[in-house]
Amino acid sequence: MYNPGIDKIILGTAGLGGVWGNVKAEESITTIEYAMSHGISAIDTAPAYGDAEQFVGKALANWTGKLPKISTKVGRLKSYNADQATYDYTADGMKRSVENSLKTLGISTIDVLFLHDPAAIPTEEIENVVSQMQYFKQHGFAKKIGIGGNLPVAFASYLEDDAFDVIMEYNRLNACSIDALRTTIRSCENTHKHYYAASPLNMGLLGCNFQEFLNFPPSWLDMKSIEQAQKIDAIAQRYHIPLDVLALRFICTIPASFKMVLGAADHEQLKSSLHAIEAGILPAAIYNEILQTFKK
Repeated sequence: MYNPGIDKIILGTAGLGGVWGNVKAEESITTIEYAMSHGISAIDTAPAYGDAEQFVGKALANWTGKLPKISTKVGRLKSYNADQATYDYTADGMKRSVENSLKTLGISTIDVLFLHDPAAIPTEEIENVVSQMQYFKQHGFAKKIGIGGNLPVAFASYLEDDAFDVIMEYNRLNACSIDALRTTIRSCENTHKHYYAASPLNMGLLGCNFQEFLNFPPSWLDMKSIEQAQKIDAIAQRYHIPLDVLALRFICTIPASFKMVLGAADHEQLKSSLHAIEAGILPAAIYNEILQTFKK
């Protein structure tokens, strides 16, 4: 049966590529194929996501149905550890990266090419890097270009002009934070840009990593998010809804224009997330109760 919530979903491949832990190639490729067979029509990947581009390319080669839209990134180099990043924002380095992505993915053009981690770009280099991104669009390497990462102050002006077509942020639209609703999404609506909300489970805080992060918070996780997750968990327990299910249904209930980048470590995790989304939007009473937690 068709699930209307599937239209919001983009499959994220960082976990499948191996940046959060070891993966098996066959399992990752099967998971990508499972996503396509269940109606997911867009996939997001990156050179920095371990072997993700390679796995996506193999899944696309095996796939006989309609090809999904593919987004990938440029600027951050290949790694198997999400906490370790190296960059190359030179024109030659970015061009080599994009050409390699096209070859690895087995596609002729990229649907959305994101500038990865804009906060890592030295201020004096931003103008040249943005010009290179526009070059990729103008010369057919990409149909659209976007910013892939939470926007630093130096990139604020790009929300208001037409240099980029898509903005992707992480941990700014989920049950731990709705900051994007009154900032980036509003700007995107005014300038006719698309908005992608990554990390709908706040890097696992609203799911499989809840207890671990409470006991041993990672360096990137702030106390405000942990306290908010505890409020959401209390609501989940009161209504006898698993925390991750409540969090995914919450983001699907938000009445705004955006796509959700949904990651998974394997086929079973993706299957579980899709099952949660199939349950539909939340009843108004539960949705409003979650909204109230942001006002306290």
